[in-house]
Amino acid sequence: MIQEIIVPIAYFLFFLLIIGNTRFFTCSSVSKTILFVAFSLKAFCAILYGYLFRSGLLTGDDTYLYFYNGNVVYGALKSNPLVYLQLALGANDFKPVPQHLLMYTDNMHFWFDKANYFLVRLNALIRLFSFGIYNVHAIVFSFLSFIGIYNLYLFFESRLNNKRLLQFILFGIPSVVFWTSGIHKEAITIFGLGLILYNLDRISMKKYSVWTFLFLFTGVFFLGYVRFYSLMILLPLAIAMLISKSLKPRIPSIFIYLLTGCVFILIAILIDVLSPEINLMKELFIRRDYFLRTIPGNMTFPIITNVPHNISGYSELAMEAIINPVFRPFPSECKGYLPVLACVETWLFIGVIFYLVCTLDFKSFIRNSGAIFSVLFGLNTLLLIGLIVNNSGAIVRYRSIAIPFILIGLCLSRKETKQVAVNSN
Repeated sequence: MIQEIIVPIAYFLFFLLIIGNTRFFTCSSVSKTILFVAFSLKAFCAILYGYLFRSGLLTGDDTYLYFYNGNVVYGALKSNPLVYLQLALGANDFKPVPQHLLMYTDNMHFWFDKANYFLVRLNALIRLFSFGIYNVHAIVFSFLSFIGIYNLYLFFESRLNNKRLLQFILFGIPSVVFWTSGIHKEAITIFGLGLILYNLDRISMKKYSVWTFLFLFTGVFFLGYVRFYSLMILLPLAIAMLISKSLKPRIPSIFIYLLTGCVFILIAILIDVLSPEINLMKELFIRRDYFLRTIPGNMTFPIITNVPHNISGYSELAMEAIINPVFRPFPSECKGYLPVLACVETWLFIGVIFYLVCTLDFKSFIRNSGAIFSVLFGLNTLLLIGLIVNNSGAIVRYRSIAIPFILIGLCLSRKETKQVAVNSN
């Protein structure tokens, strides 16, 4: 019992020491105190995240399954270290499972799911130094998430003059801090996004080293495993942002984004036509069916189960994809104080976004590459959530990735705010 208190505190202090004494975490526009508070909030939320799921106040047990399955993998280390390495670092999702692995895979839930099994791998590696304490794993995940959020801050720092506002959006919004901190995919998603965007920016400014490319590859690797569709959304937008920066203000950035988007859509169609085994639309509906087959939770809502292949069917699907990720949870779905808090925050976001849209300088927006990138990434993420997810609780968690991008993007081109020149984007 004492160990379960002392060891997490020791790791928490260790990470604070890294933040306080590492050159990377030194930035003139944000004080060490703010960074200490930001990480402390994330570490606290990561532990609270586990407690709320364990106590039943939040439903779903994935966060503990990742941890327990990681322990199963770690169990192989004592009897056969090579099996441990195979389970932790080797391939998964294949049949038939070799006989020497069956005793482990039969006790795990995610062997045939590459995205979820990636989190099992991480927990199996963290288990090497965690003493089997869940809260140590939670603090490590919160630190990875903090690295991602801090990288996003560095990416947007030169683009948004109001640094306090940027700090609040990334370090202070309750749902963003909470949902991106625990042992789940959102922590790794924000980690991957931060590494990719910051290091791409460094490369575009010709301020790179071998480490820059290594961190960029790490971000792509992590994001590609846990949220492949986020990587697919990010790829054309990042390319458009780099092209826009190279062309500077000669062409409005919006045209570059539209052209790049059209090219990628044509490429996706060609891939579907020429390689039927790689059908992106089919994969989308497979993900949707996965949620439909999941045991309904207390915030699950009905959606179209068989989409008619006509204009009416696609129109109804489009309405669901817009309404569900933006407006849910509805007040009628809130049967506890946590859903009520989520509902209140949702409508606060809607009000803030409405205000930001009303104060948007459209002429500045269509030329501001950073603003367009952020808004399109956030909106496309919401659209994907709306197409796939049929549970308001899950929507709140997934939406925590999109919210910062939309808010920052809209803040970059407000009428009353002077922003940096477009060519700095």
